[in-house]
Amino acid sequence: MVRISPRLLEKVIASYGVFFEKIARLPAEKCARDVVDEQKVHDQVRLFCETTGLKIDALSGKKVLEVGCGFGLFVFVTRRDYGCDTVGIEPAERGFDTSYALARQIAAEYGMPAEAVINGKGEKIPFPDGTFDIVFSSTVLEHTEDPRAVLRESLRVLKPGGFLQFVFPNYGSFFEGHYAIPWIPYLNNRMGQLWVRLWGRDPAFMGTLQLLSYRQVRAWMRDCPEAHVLTYGAEVFERRMLTSDIKEWAGLGKVKGWLRMAHRLGLIRLITNALICAGSFEPVILTVTRRA
Repeated sequence: MVRISPRLLEKVIASYGVFFEKIARLPAEKCARDVVDEQKVHDQVRLFCETTGLKIDALSGKKVLEVGCGFGLFVFVTRRDYGCDTVGIEPAERGFDTSYALARQIAAEYGMPAEAVINGKGEKIPFPDGTFDIVFSSTVLEHTEDPRAVLRESLRVLKPGGFLQFVFPNYGSFFEGHYAIPWIPYLNNRMGQLWVRLWGRDPAFMGTLQLLSYRQVRAWMRDCPEAHVLTYGAEVFERRMLTSDIKEWAGLGKVKGWLRMAHRLGLIRLITNALICAGSFEPVILTVTRRA
């Protein structure tokens, strides 16, 4: 369900949509509609509750921070529909200024205060220690300058007993979601740029990404004694693979096609187990609680 006005939707298409149309070879309007679709927020909330064990009605009144809120849909929908006291941070600097400015315009259409979206970066979160019950982020960590610092900062502002969930691509897997193409696990940026060029895509964007992997982030979390990891998302990946529970968001239609073939050939269980054993499940759903 897309509720923003046609005027603002056109602005999202002209910025985000056109950019990813060039990257992923998907229609600009579909890319834009997907990123401002309220259903995606509801899917995210259900996943968060599934992986943390929280009941949906327990979210009411919780102080929530979204790191990298983009156009602000998660912020506005969780405030309106789940009773959360949610704020989002999004950089207003060059390269991100369009999403920050549009988020504040979208806030007005949702009847939300503009201050629900704050100019800020995950490497230096502008809140005191232990401010939030929940820290959430989706498909943002790979775009940060220092993802390890972002995780440390996010844990810093999380209350003891609170929950953190970061969802991001696993570059130890076999799919690259930004370009919507198959991927060779553990390529570095230089080889990744060569790989996307072979697919006829612009490699410049690949050079901006942090090619994170499950194994890399798992090693980082060993150095965070305050964080108790609940899951990295392998169980969710297994369920989605075995039931073909993949949403039709931009780029994932191809994945559903591959899964249907694997099911028809009777190989889906074998493939799923092999990918999990190799640490190649997608995405990483890093979910932790902060120890008291």
